[in-house]
Amino acid sequence: MSKPVDIPKNEAIRESEDKDENPKLAKLFENEAVKDFGIALRDALNIGNDYSSLVELEYSETPEQFVEVIKRFLRRYRTIVNRNKDRYKFLRIPKEKNLVELHKLVDKYGVKLVRSALISYALVEREYPSKKGGDKNE
Repeated sequence: MSKPVDIPKNEAIRESEDKDENPKLAKLFENEAVKDFGIALRDALNIGNDYSSLVELEYSETPEQFVEVIKRFLRRYRTIVNRNKDRYKFLRIPKEKNLVELHKLVDKYGVKLVRSALISYALVEREYPSKKGGDKNE
């Protein structure tokens, strides 16, 4: 029985395996606009039970539909913030610069990736700063 031959990998292949599979996704998820709107969507779901914005966002496929969904979401979210601002001091309306940036991201990455990032932020658990510096569950 012969021993399998170890064929050296091409240097370019080795380098590509060491890098992130899709670095543009990391940049998208780290973007301040995605975080700002994703957190606002999370708060709309958890405090205002605004599941219609989540569903509308899920079904937006074109940039035009995405713009309409964001407009309706912001209208609903402003109502949620105004009704709950005394009880939930952390609620805030997304910033204007992040609205512009969000639409630039749709032009750059497409509706599908941006909406997936927003929905992902909305559905993960919020990280609250701990007074002890440890886990929020301490």
